[in-house]
Amino acid sequence: MIDRRRFLATGAALASAGLAPRAAVAEPAAIRPDDPTGFLGRRSPVFTTRAVVSSSSPLATRVGLRVLEDGGNAFDAAVAMAGMMAVAEPMMSGLGGDTMILAWSAKERKVYGLNGSGRAPSGADLARVADRPLMPEHGAVAVTIPGAVAGWCRLLERFGSRPLARLWEPAISFARDGYPVGESIAGVWAAAAPLLPKVATPELLKILLPGGKPPVPGQLVRFPQLADTIERVSQGGREAFYTGPVAQAIAATLTAGGVTTTPAEIAGQEAEWVEPLSIRYRGRDVLGLPPNSQSVVALIALGILEGYDLADMSESARLHHEIEALRQGFTFAIDEVGEPTESMAGKVRRALSAAGLAEFRGRITDRATAVVHPQGGNTADTTYVCAVDADGNAVSLMSSICGAFGSGLLAGDTGVILNNRASQFSTRPEHPNALGPGRRPRHTILPGMVLRAGLPEFILGCIGLNNHPQGLVQTLVNVLDLGMNPQQAVDAARFRVVMTTDEVQLDAGISEQGAAELTARGHRLGDPTAFKGAAQMVRIHRGEAGVGPCLESGVDHRLDGVAIGW
Repeated sequence: MIDRRRFLATGAALASAGLAPRAAVAEPAAIRPDDPTGFLGRRSPVFTTRAVVSSSSPLATRVGLRVLEDGGNAFDAAVAMAGMMAVAEPMMSGLGGDTMILAWSAKERKVYGLNGSGRAPSGADLARVADRPLMPEHGAVAVTIPGAVAGWCRLLERFGSRPLARLWEPAISFARDGYPVGESIAGVWAAAAPLLPKVATPELLKILLPGGKPPVPGQLVRFPQLADTIERVSQGGREAFYTGPVAQAIAATLTAGGVTTTPAEIAGQEAEWVEPLSIRYRGRDVLGLPPNSQSVVALIALGILEGYDLADMSESARLHHEIEALRQGFTFAIDEVGEPTESMAGKVRRALSAAGLAEFRGRITDRATAVVHPQGGNTADTTYVCAVDADGNAVSLMSSICGAFGSGLLAGDTGVILNNRASQFSTRPEHPNALGPGRRPRHTILPGMVLRAGLPEFILGCIGLNNHPQGLVQTLVNVLDLGMNPQQAVDAARFRVVMTTDEVQLDAGISEQGAAELTARGHRLGDPTAFKGAAQMVRIHRGEAGVGPCLESGVDHRLDGVAIGW
């Protein structure tokens, strides 16, 4: 049996999918005043004055820009792009998945957190999997009730200015009439293709492998059934997804797969407004969502790194401390994060306190302290979009169906691919993340936002495998410690800590000397070609040091995305 987590993480799989040309570039240095041509040979950040939208799909970014140009706000644009991403990147996102959101209301001068993650159905039975070390990754047992639509609708109801029917017109059109598949997404599609016949239903195979093959870059792909469902939801809102034919199809599909699910519990799925967590780093407040999100991984790591002068370290010393800080954050999340409880909230507060961070920091030495966590993979494929409008509203939004093409199940004839988020539960009954009816698993999704003096300065996110917190930490270190701009920060060579083994994967752009010194410290280095995620970042300049006021955006070269604004 193929281990999908390792398959999708390997450089060989991505290289065979055509992603090898997008290998990591060397870490860029900031442009020096005496080197005015330093920008040549690399991609420059996008500067705009009033508004910007960003995604990993040019089609989705254009959809968001059109919303802003037509007078919509950042919340409208983010939901419009989320709908388009369900079409443009169907292996990563969709109506059958989840979402988590950080939303800055300029009017209220406040950040709101929204948890749109789904719960396990009533038929979820730990006894069925208690003899397994890990949860199954496909089929009905791997599905949680989709939460994304509830999250997008609640965001729009509270802050939006345009109806969903108007915002999702482009997504409906592209799904029905066809859209050209992007280069990197075609590569990811091809990487997953050998596994699909083993896990996907015949109906889903017909959709995903037109003519029996994954689409090539530029090939037109159509999803007519999905177009009908998106149109139904766009006209009827949340109720059109969680009640009626769509909900019945979801319930029937899961029940037929051996996991009893009723239309009533589909109807009961709801998004939850939550208070964001925060940590201080370099004079800023870095925000994240509370459990069941694993934002705490990034926040713990940054809280630890706040105690070091990373800019004054050698490359290998800096990387060592970043790696070890992330291992501390991951270990805490793996052991403690799952369906939120008051006890869990208390442990999180303790972990993010000065005393808790000092305790974590005290565990870091000049040697690697790798520990293997078999249940620490938390693998997922994700989409990220962000938007800032002319009024100063800002949205950081992630959506995901978890693994590539989720559970391999279609919900009846709706065209909706159901997630495999329940694969992230623990099979240990005593664990805080144990599978159980109505519970939500530890979640990869962690949209990022950073405040300075109480106002947004950075909107950012990183997708791919367990790279979410790792990419967020590294891009912030790149900007705030190493002086890179947003484009340099997201393009720079990265590492990936793999918690299910004890290895660290380094991009080729990290120097040979740095890699050798990490090995000397006890780090076991893995596949340098493995995917290290794809990040996006918007920096909001407010006129300091002669820069701006303006918006400066960077989009990772590792996927097809762009940022556009005016």
